[in-house]
Amino acid sequence: MTRRFRSIPFSPAASGLRPIAGFLLSILALSLFPGPARAFTPPSPDMPESVYLFGRTIDLSQLKSPLEPGNKNQDIKEGGALYAKNCVFCHGDLLDGKGVFGKSYFPPPADLTHPKSLLSKPPAYAFWRIAKGGPGLPESFGPWNSAMPAWEGQLNEEEIWKVILFIRQAAADMNRVPGAQDAAATPSLDRGRAVYQEKCIHCHGETGKGDGPAAALTSPKPRNFIKGQYKIRSTPFGKIPTDDDLMAMLERNYPGTTMPSWAHLPKADRESLVLYLKSLSKKFQKFIDRKKEHKVIVAPEPPELSLEALAAGKSLFIQNCSGCHGVKGRSDGDSTKKVVDLASDAIWPRNLSEPWLFRRGDSLKDLYLTLRTGLSTTAMPRFSERTFKDEQIWALAHYVRTLALSEKPPLRKTLAVKKVDGTLPETPGDPRWEEADSYVFPLGGQLMAGDKSYHPTVRSITAKALHNGDEIALYLHWDDPRVDPILALSAEVHVSPPPPLPPHLRMALGENEEPETPPAPEAQEFPDAVAAQFPVAASGSGPLPYFLNGDNAHPVNLWRWSTHPMAAEEYNARGLTQWQKQPEESQSLSSRAAYGYGRYFLVMKRKLKTPNQDDAQFQEGAATPVAFNVWDGSVGEKEAVKAVSSWFEMRLE
Repeated sequence: MTRRFRSIPFSPAASGLRPIAGFLLSILALSLFPGPARAFTPPSPDMPESVYLFGRTIDLSQLKSPLEPGNKNQDIKEGGALYAKNCVFCHGDLLDGKGVFGKSYFPPPADLTHPKSLLSKPPAYAFWRIAKGGPGLPESFGPWNSAMPAWEGQLNEEEIWKVILFIRQAAADMNRVPGAQDAAATPSLDRGRAVYQEKCIHCHGETGKGDGPAAALTSPKPRNFIKGQYKIRSTPFGKIPTDDDLMAMLERNYPGTTMPSWAHLPKADRESLVLYLKSLSKKFQKFIDRKKEHKVIVAPEPPELSLEALAAGKSLFIQNCSGCHGVKGRSDGDSTKKVVDLASDAIWPRNLSEPWLFRRGDSLKDLYLTLRTGLSTTAMPRFSERTFKDEQIWALAHYVRTLALSEKPPLRKTLAVKKVDGTLPETPGDPRWEEADSYVFPLGGQLMAGDKSYHPTVRSITAKALHNGDEIALYLHWDDPRVDPILALSAEVHVSPPPPLPPHLRMALGENEEPETPPAPEAQEFPDAVAAQFPVAASGSGPLPYFLNGDNAHPVNLWRWSTHPMAAEEYNARGLTQWQKQPEESQSLSSRAAYGYGRYFLVMKRKLKTPNQDDAQFQEGAATPVAFNVWDGSVGEKEAVKAVSSWFEMRLE
């Protein structure tokens, strides 16, 4: 089956519509610098004249905001809180489309500060797009290959208008070019308070306790500034940071979190914020009153890498780090059973195979400072100078860097399925998989409908595929720090053991003693699972189904594997929760799985062609859309609570 992909970026030209430049420029001025609510909204060539919303037909050309001009400041504040709860994960705190899942969906979330964003169009356009989202929009105004959810059922009309008001005001502020008055401004506590109230309260709260309206949906939780404890510092564990540390905190990017870099703020605003943050904790004033001085830890120049250093680093890692980070560094250490408590935000240790997510950075000097200072408020300790010499710290840092690829894998949107002769590999460990290229696809939380997944454990999945003209084999692996115990009954499982005790603490078994027999493994409440998703052949070559498991008009075929039952099964879906397992006589998948040190490995295999019209059909030389779903059952992910990908494609040689 050959499927025609719709073009991904939206543009009026792509849909056969050419807006008038002068019209857009006039709208732009009103959008970025909003005035009082207008009596009506001029129609846009990019939207219909009317739309059915909130149980009635709305004339978009006559639509106006119901918000009262006199309540503008309060409405902006409430709109900011709504944005932080519902929009920040994709569009980001800076409205630039670089939220936590900003790189997980394609096309990427809109940069709402861009002159050609939805804010360059009439306010009614923004209302329509927010309410209706990406799926189910009129084809004549498409293409709509977007992850944007429909907020019609989750926000009321007034709330949507408040979000629009906040976005317009925040976008205008973001597009303001700092002038001479900013450069000449004097940092002050009052200025810092004002900047904090404008930029920080939605996460960190009015008083800095980390209890803003978005805090409940954030992980790691926003910093409680009252305690004066900061993870990333140049000072010893538990000590307050220097002013330079606080400035670096504001300017640093924090991948995997909702905390953006504030380096774009005028210098006086950043310096004022530092003053204000210090005022929130008594520790800083006590430090001054007691005339103390900071002990700053500086990373020296690292030594050259050597085989001896790597061997020493590995030994140090197994003894001191594998208990939390695991043997391969994938967060699956034995100690995580005690230190990880998602309810209290005691989150997983860092997955060391993904250094691009390190908060401080992944250079040798960054690793040195993390090891020497530790991470206050976490289970990550400091490696004291009294116990560990510098040469040991450098050996450990060098070894940690071997646990990951030298650079982040590039995103490639087409998975090439190589054609080979003979039978296809059936197990993940088959050396023939080395003939196939690996493709890494990003995953984001399912935030669009029903029970949402704000912080999925699994953030990417790696895929390979081979075919022989008759069958296709799909290889997948993904990191999950906790294996479903029941898998050990039917597949090869290797888990990170407790780190070895120092020799002086070890006790040899007596002559009559026998090691304890571990209990028989039992399945966790919800299985770990993965699904590869394809459009069904019967849907033809029309629009792609919505990536969240299709809809009534555009169904999808899913190859779903789970740890219990330990099998790959075929389903058809017409929506996020409208799944139906195919009858037994239509099941044609075979599968083999394994688990090793924080990572699942899986191979699923099937004929290229089947007689079932509800199946995906594969054709040599053609592209087939593919998307992925992953569930981590150990943290309660099930049904709609899962990690998801956008559509990509598989192309068979």
